[in-house]
Amino acid sequence: MTFSACGEHPEPPPVAAEPVVLHVATDGEFLAFTPTELTCPAGVRVRLVFKHDGQRIPQKHNWVLVLPGKTEDVEKAGAAAGEAANWLPGNRRNVLAATPLCSPGGEAIIEFTAPAPGDYPYICSTPGHAFEMHGVLHVTKS
Repeated sequence: MTFSACGEHPEPPPVAAEPVVLHVATDGEFLAFTPTELTCPAGVRVRLVFKHDGQRIPQKHNWVLVLPGKTEDVEKAGAAAGEAANWLPGNRRNVLAATPLCSPGGEAIIEFTAPAPGDYPYICSTPGHAFEMHGVLHVTKS
């Protein structure tokens, strides 16, 4: 038990920090994310809210945070895994976080711990989409 400076009353236990909430969406019917850059401190709990803002084209999208330099590997392995696997590789060693596929108008919320400081690419892993649907999560020092 920890006591206050005067020693009379115990200090309340530390409260778990609320997650940093980040929002990203598809850019309507275009193969693009908005925004294309997100930022958070290293080691925090992140709650990512992904919204598929398309309405007319029935293509599904996801949001996948990838280790630097591994985007192409994730794309290829995801395409081989198929839509039933959310276009994600079975071995997710290069994937730091991912939403399920969302249909137009859909939304997905995921939570993950921000990695070490650096720049981490995010993509839509639906085959052929990552070329245009990509961005960067800038992770800063805490």
